[in-house]
Amino acid sequence: MGNNAFSKYMAQMEEIISMMTSEKPIERIKTLERKINEVEKIKSIEASIRQIKEQMWTVKETLTIHEASVYLGVSESYIYKLTSSKQIPHYKPNGKLVYFNRKELCKWVMRNRVQTTGTTPRTENEAL
Repeated sequence: MGNNAFSKYMAQMEEIISMMTSEKPIERIKTLERKINEVEKIKSIEASIRQIKEQMWTVKETLTIHEASVYLGVSESYIYKLTSSKQIPHYKPNGKLVYFNRKELCKWVMRNRVQTTGTTPRTENEAL
């Protein structure tokens, strides 16, 4: 939870405490239940937003080192090793930051297909 969310949460708690001291017991319980439900809904929405943010890279065309490592399922250090040895297609627009084209990474992963037993080698057009 960020500072802003924590501040909102604390403000809600203070509001609940002030209501509890000015309301009748049954009203306090109902108010407290409503506030608890609201907080649970907020937490659920925050979790959904977090999940969407984590999966956004799947639709991006240009990936960072971190996103490429997650996409390929390898460590960031291995990605750096591949880029330094020029074994993986990548871009350095300003000479320092490294970026990848998602489609090129997919093609790179699918290179050097291994023939399965019992199949005859086919050309790429026949396989499609």
